[in-house]
Amino acid sequence: MWQLLFVVFLPFMMPDEEQNSKIEKAVINELKYYPEARLRDIYKNFFQDTFGPGHLIPDTTRAGNYLNYELQQPIGDTLTWQAIGPENDYYRINLELVKKGTLPRSVLLEAMVESAPLARNPNMETWKKEWETAMVVLEKMNLQIPDFEKDKKEIEVLFERGEYVMHHSDFYNETYQRHYRIIHKSVFKRWKGVYF
Repeated sequence: MWQLLFVVFLPFMMPDEEQNSKIEKAVINELKYYPEARLRDIYKNFFQDTFGPGHLIPDTTRAGNYLNYELQQPIGDTLTWQAIGPENDYYRINLELVKKGTLPRSVLLEAMVESAPLARNPNMETWKKEWETAMVVLEKMNLQIPDFEKDKKEIEVLFERGEYVMHHSDFYNETYQRHYRIIHKSVFKRWKGVYF
C-alpha cells in the first residue's frame, strides 16, 4: 500500500525538490565567483533572472547614456558571462567585452531591448512567494552571509512598500567592480562562439 501512496504523491513532491535544488545551485554559483556577496546581491541575481533588463529599457536614450558612463569606469570583474537565478533565463554579460571592442555597443543595446519582453514578469504576490521559497532554502543552507538578517529585513520592507527593485550592496560594488548587462538566454545562445 505504501508503494502506491509513494507513486501517487511523487509527482507532487518532485517540483519542490527540483526547484529547491535549482535555488541552491544558483546561490552556490553566485558565491563561487563572488564569495563576499550579501543576501541583497543574491536577491538581485534572482530578481534579474525573473524580470530581465525591463526596468532599464523604457528610456533607451537614458540606458545608452548610462552604458556610456559605465564603460568609462574601471572593471575589476573578469567573468565574461554568468548564468543567473534558478532558471538561468538571463545571463550577465561583462561590459569589458564592449570596452575592448569584442562586442559592439549597438549589438548589446539591441539585445537588451530584445531581451526585455521575454522576461516572466510575475505579479508582486507571485514574486514575493518565489522569494519566500528561496529564503527557506537559503536559511537551510546556513551560509553565514554577512548582514544576512539586516538584508532580509530590508527586502521585507521593500515588499511591504509594494516594491521589488533592489541594488547590489555597496560592499559588493566596491569589492568586485562589476559592470554588466542582462540578456535573455536565447540571445546568449546566438552569441556564444561569436563574441565569447
